[in-house]
Amino acid sequence: MIPQRSRGSAGWLAATLLLLPLLVMPAYAQEYTLGPEDVLQVSVWLHPELEKSVAIGSDGSLIFPPAGEIKAAGLTTRQLADRLGERLSTYLRQTTTVTVTVTQYLSRSVYVVGAVGRPGRYGFQNMPGLVDLISQAGGAQSGADLSRVQVIRREGEARRVLTADVGSALRDGIGTDLPPLRPGDTVVLNSKDGGAYSGSPADGVAVLGEVLKPGLYAVGSGLDVFMLMAQAGGFTTRANLRLVRVVSPTGSSTEVRTLNLKSAFEKKGFAPVLVKPGDVVFVTPSGSSAAWTVFTQTLAISRDLLNIALAVDVLKREGN
Repeated sequence: MIPQRSRGSAGWLAATLLLLPLLVMPAYAQEYTLGPEDVLQVSVWLHPELEKSVAIGSDGSLIFPPAGEIKAAGLTTRQLADRLGERLSTYLRQTTTVTVTVTQYLSRSVYVVGAVGRPGRYGFQNMPGLVDLISQAGGAQSGADLSRVQVIRREGEARRVLTADVGSALRDGIGTDLPPLRPGDTVVLNSKDGGAYSGSPADGVAVLGEVLKPGLYAVGSGLDVFMLMAQAGGFTTRANLRLVRVVSPTGSSTEVRTLNLKSAFEKKGFAPVLVKPGDVVFVTPSGSSAAWTVFTQTLAISRDLLNIALAVDVLKREGN
């Protein structure tokens, strides 16, 4: 006969063993799920010639020669590696091991614009808090108004603007009142002096899309688009220079000019292309649609909701 204490110990051990799978499941459930625009590094064991960096397209697929096109969004890195290994074994005629790592978490990204050291797009495996995000974006500039940091969020067809007092949170210790960030948010740091970043496109030209420093830039009475692009830090590697759009207000409507800057670069003595205050310049990404990016960035920079709506409607109608 088993003593009562022993039966209790045995029962506790049995219960613990039954619970162990439940205890480890949450850790697996939290494994990162890949999404569109994530950038991956793929390595194939014993085949260094196949190692490359690839990006997941807006449709959730990637192309990895010689395996071809494969659906990646919704998978973990482990699952994608297994699928790539299965495909490659057909071509390599042997079982191989594939390793996939995420180098840029762009499917979980936020934009930071305004009075920060390095405005732009930032991707994260786990979303940071507002204070950490501002720090990673180079910190707030001396003229930044930390008492009214804006978080612009799209919820379905609607947009919400949350205002956060980051300055008080820093003085009093990191508080819990700051809104948590979500993928797709745009964070705007306005200037205390009401400078360009807290103004309207009527006072400058908004540069959006695939440039290194999206934002609002003063152009006086007009500025050549190439000089403007230089102010915006130049183009990202994903920029489609053949499809740069300039949206200009014309009374109650808008006019859209499509520029092929690649062709202009290659020509000698090309005529300057002038942009004027109130214009919105959008540099499209190669091979993907980013209408929502135009919207969030335009909204972040502009307080003129009518101009925002007109600009976004035109870009959508033009098939961006």
